[in-house]
Amino acid sequence: MSRFVLLRLGTSQQASNNSVKRVLLAKKDDLEQKIDTLKYQKAAMDPQDYKKQLTEALVELAKIQEELDK
Repeated sequence: MSRFVLLRLGTSQQASNNSVKRVLLAKKDDLEQKIDTLKYQKAAMDPQDYKKQLTEALVELAKIQEELDK
């Protein structure tokens, strides 16, 4: 199971009623896909470039999740 989805009950319902949260959820999905892609490309990438891109994506994902949790 290389990818799993964490579902917080009520988050989807709240997001459907809030346009800002819908945008944040879309960005979160995009970042999660980017992270998955980076993981698959890791072997073909320069290790420093991989680490930089992954770190940036994870930090951004954490910021978005923090906004969603408010």
